[in-house]
Amino acid sequence: MKLSKDNSRWSTAKSPKIRRLPLAGMICLLCASVGTAFASDTCTDPSVCGQNSGLVPFHKDAIAASLTWKEEAQCSSLLIWMRPSEYKPEQYLNPTVGGVFSDFNETYQRLVQGDLLASIPGFALGRLDESGWSRYAPDLGRENTQLIDVCGLQSVIDANAFTKTSISELTNEDMSRTDHFFRDAGYSRGLGQNLFCAGNVAGADGRVIVLGGHDKGGNNGIRKVSIFNPKTEQWVPRPIPCVKSEFEADPTGATAHCDPLDEVNTDPPTSSDMKYQRWYPTGVTLPDGRILILSGSDQNTSEGGEEASGTKVRQSVPEVYDPKTDTTVALENARKLLPMFPRAFVVQRGKGKDDWQVCTAGEVQPPLPLRPDDPAFGPDVPDLTDYDPFIYNGKTSCLNVLAALADPNRDTPAEHHWTHIDTARNAHDSGATVMKVTINDDGTWAQEVFAFGGSNNQEVAPDGTVVSSPNVAIVERINYADSLPRWQEQSSLVQPATQNNAVVLPDGNILLAGGRNGNTNSLHYQMFDPAEGSITQLIDSPVPRHDHSTALLMPNGGVWIMGGNRVDLLPAADRNQAVPVMESYKPPYLFKGPQPSIVEARDMIHYGKSFNLQVSGDVASVVIIRTGPITHNWAWGNQYVKLPFTRGQGRKLIVTAPPLPGLAIPGDYLLFAVSADGVPSTGKHIRLKLAK
Repeated sequence: MKLSKDNSRWSTAKSPKIRRLPLAGMICLLCASVGTAFASDTCTDPSVCGQNSGLVPFHKDAIAASLTWKEEAQCSSLLIWMRPSEYKPEQYLNPTVGGVFSDFNETYQRLVQGDLLASIPGFALGRLDESGWSRYAPDLGRENTQLIDVCGLQSVIDANAFTKTSISELTNEDMSRTDHFFRDAGYSRGLGQNLFCAGNVAGADGRVIVLGGHDKGGNNGIRKVSIFNPKTEQWVPRPIPCVKSEFEADPTGATAHCDPLDEVNTDPPTSSDMKYQRWYPTGVTLPDGRILILSGSDQNTSEGGEEASGTKVRQSVPEVYDPKTDTTVALENARKLLPMFPRAFVVQRGKGKDDWQVCTAGEVQPPLPLRPDDPAFGPDVPDLTDYDPFIYNGKTSCLNVLAALADPNRDTPAEHHWTHIDTARNAHDSGATVMKVTINDDGTWAQEVFAFGGSNNQEVAPDGTVVSSPNVAIVERINYADSLPRWQEQSSLVQPATQNNAVVLPDGNILLAGGRNGNTNSLHYQMFDPAEGSITQLIDSPVPRHDHSTALLMPNGGVWIMGGNRVDLLPAADRNQAVPVMESYKPPYLFKGPQPSIVEARDMIHYGKSFNLQVSGDVASVVIIRTGPITHNWAWGNQYVKLPFTRGQGRKLIVTAPPLPGLAIPGDYLLFAVSADGVPSTGKHIRLKLAK
């Protein structure tokens, strides 16, 4: 890729100062009981460290979550799901005995998992499926995909209705207080597939688009493109697998059922399917409204056990899904082996409308894994039968999607249309990663990506053996608007962590929550200041959040922190006390003075056009933050975009929308007016729309 000579003038961001904080006293081990609350001894002033709500009964573990919007409605819903997305816990769990989890329903295992797989580790139901159990009995009859009334639930939280900080203290009365804010949104609304470990994006039209998913065991992918339409609150019709439909009709197995080991019965073909089955793929909404699909794994379910894991493949072929035609195109000419859920972002690389690419940090590094029975297998070669057998590095490359699509040899296998940019110190696999865009008054911009913690997954040790890579506390930043983008190290996290969450806030700071390092869980909330490149510890949470946890900015400027492998975190004796809970965190800026307010604003804005914004109170900046899905500790396009503005008469601001869709992909955003002290208004829902 050639860069324009004057490309460097597009960025005015300065390299941050590095300020490292002491680690002493900042590591907290996982306690034996989920009912133990943790208090921070480092921060007590809400204007400095923020404030958490009590534990909010949440009814399901939100391993994936997305705000959804009905037309121009200002009250959003929250779409969440957990594993298995298309079932209810009462369908796969045996009846509880004395309010205690007992075991899985053997009939379900036989009819849905298959006799061959039901007793094989990695395919049989396990700890994540146990999390469907709740001591609050009504939750067993809820679908594992839910739609939540955000405004209604937030109003109850703001009334200080939830003050308990110990899960064991929550009663059935506490749990019932949030019941009516949750509605079934799974099979009853047309969902037939398990969305667990799928790719998630919000389309330009506001629909939630889910790419691939889970078929029984880890690494078993599906081809489906599942779509939730917020207008109808229904899933776009797709063929319902006979394994699912026949179980719904006959959960006792009294009649013959189709074979669940035949993939046609779990992933019935349809014209909207991807070419390749994918589990843990990444989706990226593109500036033209199409969706890029990267990576993902698959293996042959019917083989069972280690035989199946020996068939594992990492999908190297990108695909592009077109919502207008409901079809996909495979880019055989642009192959690249990437991590699971590669962190990928649209990057504007020039001044033209089509001068954008998709950049991703981290790729697979040789030696490639082999089966143990392969003659070339040895201690210096990763074992293909492992859960994730690949070694990753920090190589950062950009894909010219439009060039790959236009290539006359698009169907010929090759590794074209990728350009290497730089190499990060760490691959940041499973580390939180977010993007910030700043558009300046003079038309220049910065496009910064920040990566927090994670690991290289595996590595080759000095003695030549393949070992697990340690988790890191490394924080890195790259500005893609620089003429020569380079990763720069920032202040470190307070402890090494993977599976952590990062949320860009309206004031431009980044909230970090959760994560783990082996059996040590980070209960700390931390604040990263991009201007200084520094980390500040905030408060501690009473609930460990790591794998499958989510954190999402809400319209009131707060952050909902949800999900996590709550059952996996507890000793067996304590598992039966578990119920899903959420925390509503108020960042420090909500305690720093009066909030400005947006009095009047458009519901729709267009690229490069100015729009009027009527505000009250002091306003120093105007930002938009995209509201799409998050899962597996990564915000899928929830990017921050700071907009230039001038002041009109009175309280009128004249704001300029992003000039190019490569700087802010089309779709739904929250618009915030922010004071000089960093205090944001309540966010207003707007849609950034492509021209027809």
